[in-house]
Amino acid sequence: MTLMSPLSHSWRVCRYEEQLRGQKGWESWIGMSDIGERFNGIVLSNQEYVRVENTYIAAVVRFAVVTSASLFRVAFLGSQGADYALSPGQLVVRSDVGPIVRGNLRGELDCALEAVNGRLQIAFGYDLYMYVGADIPCERAVASAEEDGLWLEPGVPLRSWEDDDA
Repeated sequence: MTLMSPLSHSWRVCRYEEQLRGQKGWESWIGMSDIGERFNGIVLSNQEYVRVENTYIAAVVRFAVVTSASLFRVAFLGSQGADYALSPGQLVVRSDVGPIVRGNLRGELDCALEAVNGRLQIAFGYDLYMYVGADIPCERAVASAEEDGLWLEPGVPLRSWEDDDA
C-alpha cells in the first residue's frame, strides 16, 4: 500500500549497499536487538548503532531543509509504544522529528510523515529501511546522506511497514 500521493522523486535509504544483501558469507545487523552480536567479525556496539540512527535523522533534516519543510503531519500511524503520544494528522515541527525517526528505526513506532507544504514524505520499513519522497531531486541531501555512509536507491516509492517485502 502506498501511503501518500507519490512525489516526482523517491529513494529507499538503507545503511548498506543493496548488492551485499544475500551475498554468501556477508552478514548484517538490522536492529537494536543485534547490539552485542558479531557481524563480519565486528561486534555491534550501542555507540555504533546510535551513530547509524543519527545518520538517518540527519538525512531527514537535510531533505527537510532542501524542500523547505518545517512542519510535518503524521500521515499514517500504525502501532506506537508507550513513549509516544502521536495521533493521525498531528503536526510535528522539523526540530522534533528525531525521536520519531529513531522510534521507527527501533520498531517502537510505525508512522509516516508528510510535510505540510506537500514537498516531502518520510516512511519506514523493516531492516532499517527508510523511504523518502520529494518534489525536487534533492542532490545536496542525497550526497550528504551518502557521505554519512547511507545508501540511497532512487526511484523506490514510499511503502508501508506491512508490505516492505513486496
